[in-house]
Amino acid sequence: MPEFVIRDVEEADARLKELGSKRILLQLPDGLKPYVFDYFNYLSQRYDVIVSSSPVYGACDIGPSYLYDRVDAIVQIGHSVMRNIKYPKPVIFIEHYRDVEIREFDTKPIEKYSKIGLIYSIQYRFAAQRVKSILEARSFTVLIGKSDRRMAYDGQVLGCNFSSVHSIENEVDAFLIVSTGIFHALGSQISTDKPVFLFDLNEMSLKPMEKEADAFIRRRYAQIYRAMDARKICFIVDTRIGQRRERLARKLMQDAKGLGMEAILAYTDNISDMDMQNMGCNLIVYTGCPRVPIDDQEKFSVPILTPAEFGMAFLKSTNRYVLDEIVSVDDPADQ
Repeated sequence: MPEFVIRDVEEADARLKELGSKRILLQLPDGLKPYVFDYFNYLSQRYDVIVSSSPVYGACDIGPSYLYDRVDAIVQIGHSVMRNIKYPKPVIFIEHYRDVEIREFDTKPIEKYSKIGLIYSIQYRFAAQRVKSILEARSFTVLIGKSDRRMAYDGQVLGCNFSSVHSIENEVDAFLIVSTGIFHALGSQISTDKPVFLFDLNEMSLKPMEKEADAFIRRRYAQIYRAMDARKICFIVDTRIGQRRERLARKLMQDAKGLGMEAILAYTDNISDMDMQNMGCNLIVYTGCPRVPIDDQEKFSVPILTPAEFGMAFLKSTNRYVLDEIVSVDDPADQ
């Protein structure tokens, strides 16, 4: 099915007309839900619009099949297409960019680096171009990394994919990420040995990420050590279309059984501590979004690890911390 990457609701309307759509599913992430009436009022003039009130975590998440099976197309606000996903229905992505005036900023924290890799989170794609111009005017060489097929744009990073970092890390002295908050910046720093600086658009200043990355890694190693005595493991497959890594989960389950552990495979689109307690597992390995083990560990009474962390703990796959990234997912047709 085709996907369309667009920037305004009028173009979405034109695409829906081309598709001959009559009923559509409208999805907005929590941060954009205050605009839902604006989108609904416009689109409902021409289409039967079903609004999803559930959280939408990205282009990897188009909701459950009982919703999208009822519509002709999906309109998702605020995200960019993941090109390596085979969507079961046409999905129209309306990208949402934050309008930010980029002022002059102090580049002293990066003055000892001459080659800078520039990366960004999607809502700041155009802001990143302004930052690039400022850096080049100050005699920095600015490179933008090539992303893999999961990403819409070169230089873009997701919480689950830092291919734009990997593609040029041997060519640059440091990275600068244009974003707000530390999540994407932290992931970028963990994914490379090169220094990463967050250009925080709320503060218009540069912040080094190495200390935050070191603290994060220490916290994750504490969870890995907690998991070392586990003998009953639940390997979780997320049923979201862009997070489904069943083949990986099955391989890791067999690895665990080969080590004499009890292991099961479980499927969900909403993992909860109570469900895990009811099944009696003392370790969770979550193969869906890597943010879940990282952001939600405190919600679980047992360690919840990423596949990469399971490999570090039990398979001795590496001596250094590796951030879990999603490069590809299973084809729904193979399930």
